[in-house]
Amino acid sequence: MKLSWGFFFSSLSCTATAARPSVSPNTARLIVAQRLGLSRFHSIEHPDAESIRHINAYGGRQPKLFGAKHSDRSRAHLLIWREDGLASEGATVIISDGEGRVQDFEISSAPSPADNARLINDFITQAESLPAPADPKKRTYMSALDIEHLAPANKLHTHNEYLNILRLDKSDNMSTEDLQTLFGRVQGSTDGLTVTFVTMPASSHHSKRAANPWGTYSLPAVNRARRENPEMILSSNPVPSSSPAPPVPNLEDFPVYTNQANTTGPVRGILPSCFDTMAACEKRTHGCSGHGECKLLHKGRGSGSEKQTIDCYGCACSPTIVEIEKGMETARKVTYWGGPACQKKDISTEFWLFVVVGVTLAFLISSGIGMLYSMGAEELPSVIGAGVSGPVRK
Repeated sequence: MKLSWGFFFSSLSCTATAARPSVSPNTARLIVAQRLGLSRFHSIEHPDAESIRHINAYGGRQPKLFGAKHSDRSRAHLLIWREDGLASEGATVIISDGEGRVQDFEISSAPSPADNARLINDFITQAESLPAPADPKKRTYMSALDIEHLAPANKLHTHNEYLNILRLDKSDNMSTEDLQTLFGRVQGSTDGLTVTFVTMPASSHHSKRAANPWGTYSLPAVNRARRENPEMILSSNPVPSSSPAPPVPNLEDFPVYTNQANTTGPVRGILPSCFDTMAACEKRTHGCSGHGECKLLHKGRGSGSEKQTIDCYGCACSPTIVEIEKGMETARKVTYWGGPACQKKDISTEFWLFVVVGVTLAFLISSGIGMLYSMGAEELPSVIGAGVSGPVRK
């Protein structure tokens, strides 16, 4: 089994350097937290140049200014944590940014399983306290459905609709080939998930445990995501003065204007991002305004009396392509849509084009005015007035 794991690591880290760098558990925690989008809860205490270099090298891609390059990429992440004692060489972390690049490093001293479980639970608490990520194309919310069939039953859990955590141990009996298949499936997609794969060796009973092997960090005041506590509709039953009002046909999608009789026109009112059923999604969004289709965005958590959230159905928008004939040539016009019912036209390209052109013109005009002002402020050379004399007295 040790040979197969060695082959697995060598195949995954084919683009990594031959000598793996070794980092402390504190630095490893900062790297994983930054990759999971939880860096706001983790601060660097007494940093050194080596730790900063490792965080910048392995912390994952950083968001671009104004979201210029990766504005439509998925923020979903997959954390695979295997702790079964098979990695006898030490704790190893393998990371993939979903672009074919694989890197790895080692953790100098592996914490105990209890400390690892506490760290993962704190990661979950921090992730669920964050607001849901904006994803108009629904790429983040579909990440768990794409890899669910590759994971063992009831092992893959999604938190705040973007963080997928797969925890494995000896009882799972997941072979190396299954892990390679899961890793290859994630890496093979065009907009693949970013993956952090952590393997922990069997903890030594004779090793001395530290008080905080992963370091210190902060936890949010609210331990549950706001999406797990939906607001209930407050209603009162006053005695009607005249005739009673007609009953509202359906309140499952509150807040929505319920007097929409037309199912083909534009969608009016405020629509929620999630619907309980597929029929409710198609009815309230008028078939996603003809610019997409209703799909299951994510499954509810729990079942039966322990059910915490329900299934979420929503619109997955698709672009509209129109071919325009211009003489002997044919041009294509692509229109992108957004919003809970795909009713809003995406004009971000036109907006940024207008902003860039406006800023460029303002820069050119201000530069021209400044150049003219600087030229007019210069003194004339003395050679021009050298041959000029004053009037002669008579």
